[in-house]
Amino acid sequence: MNNTTNNKTERKQVAVKNVALCAVISLVISIGMFSSACAADNPPALYKANVGKITIEVDPRVELIGIVFRLAGNPEYNDGTLKQYAKAIERHFGDFDNHPVVKMAVQLRNTRLMSCDGPMSLAVHIDRNYRLRKTAEQWPSTLDYRWEKDETAEFLEKLRQFAAETKFEEFFKAQGPIYEQGIRPCESVMGQKEVVIDQAGLKLEKILSMDFGAWLSEFFGVENPGDLRLVLGFVNGFANYGARFEDGQTSEKYAIVGMRPFDPANTVIFLPGQIGIVAHEFCHSFTNSVVEKYMDQMQPAGEKLFAAHGPILRTRGYQKWESVMHETAVRACVVSFIRRSIIDPGFMDYHLKGQVKHGFIWTEDASNLLKTYENNPDKYPTFESFFPEFVTFLNEYTSKAAQ
Repeated sequence: MNNTTNNKTERKQVAVKNVALCAVISLVISIGMFSSACAADNPPALYKANVGKITIEVDPRVELIGIVFRLAGNPEYNDGTLKQYAKAIERHFGDFDNHPVVKMAVQLRNTRLMSCDGPMSLAVHIDRNYRLRKTAEQWPSTLDYRWEKDETAEFLEKLRQFAAETKFEEFFKAQGPIYEQGIRPCESVMGQKEVVIDQAGLKLEKILSMDFGAWLSEFFGVENPGDLRLVLGFVNGFANYGARFEDGQTSEKYAIVGMRPFDPANTVIFLPGQIGIVAHEFCHSFTNSVVEKYMDQMQPAGEKLFAAHGPILRTRGYQKWESVMHETAVRACVVSFIRRSIIDPGFMDYHLKGQVKHGFIWTEDASNLLKTYENNPDKYPTFESFFPEFVTFLNEYTSKAAQ
């Protein structure tokens, strides 16, 4: 699609100070709570808010599947940083750690390496009754490859039994106050509707220089970015995931951001610094399909980068060069987002140092290349139209580095 936004429009910039350390204190903004219309007599309530094109919510599908894999022992769902929430899970579900669905989750982890984004991919592909959502395809192409048809059907049958036997609905509703505690500051940060105050008493009037959903449309050159859902994952802790669901008519893009405390009081909070994480996870839904189309051409660069930086990349969870290529594209786009929306040079410096620390030392150079894309909307109307240039850059970059 052609980009309907003029990339040459004057870009307003808003300074952000002490982003990485601030703790948000905000007033309550209207938070909608409603029950989804599904066949269950009393489906779990949804805690949500809307900011521009983005829906902020706590999703029962994400929490339920996260709890199952927590009981199965997956470490990424067991960090226990939200002590109040972890204790509530232990009290409510502690007697069900040998439930058939938990045992199957253990089996899937051992046989399919089912972990991290795998469970979350299934979460967005099921409905509020925990049944696989229908698509125009025989099997949903956006569902993580580790989920196979027969095993998925068996897992979901056991998941529905687990939800009923544990009275998950009651648990989810009982956690409403802690869910709202996370949604309020997130809405304030993403929507810029209220003054944000840090621990030093400094008032930050705004954080983003433009609506986040509008940036996604403009940057990637898509008229309609789809249904953007920022899901606060309370079982996810430090883990964050990007997922999407497509059925031919609906296009849902998810940024599932782990909620965690940032103070000794174990307060659930959403900090301005987490905007970069939100951008990262949403960008996956826009870049992954493009990277897949060019993966063969990116193989020389990917293999060289992984060979040179594999040890540190593996500690971050990237076990193959293909994953590094996906991350390279996303991380370059996030730097473009920061460059466009946040002008405090300290924040950019902090972010780029983090990229180097995580092993992606080429992120700044890759993002600088994207300036050519951003400055030439007539020649490159979409991110995908520019991507061959990105591939060429990576192959040349790695060839020079090898000399």
